[in-house]
Amino acid sequence: MKLARFIILFITTFLFQQNLMAETWDEPWQKEILKKADYFVLAKVLAKGDTPEAEIEVVKSFGDKSLKGKVKIAGFYMLNMRSASGHGLHLPLKAGATYYLLLKKGEKGNYSLPTPTSGYAFLDSGNVHATYRHSYHQALVPQEVYENTYSQIWSYFRTGKYENSKIADFIKANLAKAPAGFEEQEIATFFLQHVAMETAYLLDKEIPLQTVRKFIETEHFHSRVSALRLLSNTISAEVAKYLYNFIMEDGNDNFEKVTAIQSLWKVGGTEYRNKLLAIQEELSDEETGFGGNIMDPRVATHFPSPRGAVAELNKR
Repeated sequence: MKLARFIILFITTFLFQQNLMAETWDEPWQKEILKKADYFVLAKVLAKGDTPEAEIEVVKSFGDKSLKGKVKIAGFYMLNMRSASGHGLHLPLKAGATYYLLLKKGEKGNYSLPTPTSGYAFLDSGNVHATYRHSYHQALVPQEVYENTYSQIWSYFRTGKYENSKIADFIKANLAKAPAGFEEQEIATFFLQHVAMETAYLLDKEIPLQTVRKFIETEHFHSRVSALRLLSNTISAEVAKYLYNFIMEDGNDNFEKVTAIQSLWKVGGTEYRNKLLAIQEELSDEETGFGGNIMDPRVATHFPSPRGAVAELNKR
């Protein structure tokens, strides 16, 4: 696969059908989707019409094994509309294709996806177009890696437990390597490092600052964001100081600063919350957002400025 395709895949998800573009919504983060989903399955799409409905056949169910056979997908369970033109919503699932799905049981025995652009991962020739952070930021990973990590993530979100032995070596091995980039010879490792950090984040695993730091100090935006998110799992004075210094550095991107603020608010305690409040008005009020195509229906997804992030956290 060409390098350009890899980069495009990571920055934005599939190209959507033209009739999706008329509506916009605030796309949820994967962590919030995992909290609300009832079932995680691998399924083949049997039929799909022009409405937001599809018939699927469950091939494999993770965790709760009760969902089997043919079921109907109808509607969405986390859709926060921001604009509508009356064109309606549609599922971008393709008949005959196979997907991993995060479903919620609805009325009349039907099941729903979070939004038209989230809650599904396309299985393509042994690789999965996977979401660990947000549907705007996807990675292409081998099916075995996806199932090994997501089965433990799903178990943790459903039961509060996971088998550390199943993923510890994977995380350790990939984070021990030098940060990879988008070059053709590096991209596979780049995706695996993304998966390792985001899996550790979702599992609330503590990873030492000395392991994570090199990914923050690389030039690659996505690795920096994953590493900053991961530090939210480690409560220590060293981590808090590092995050605060990162926020105060003028050269750092606003998206990254917001991520660092969110992590510091969690791990820094009252001392650093007060420090953030004290510098709130000095922080940038310019929203960076996810970027991407203006015609993308997720364009209304909320992402605050650094100043806005502090204000939002203080209201919780």
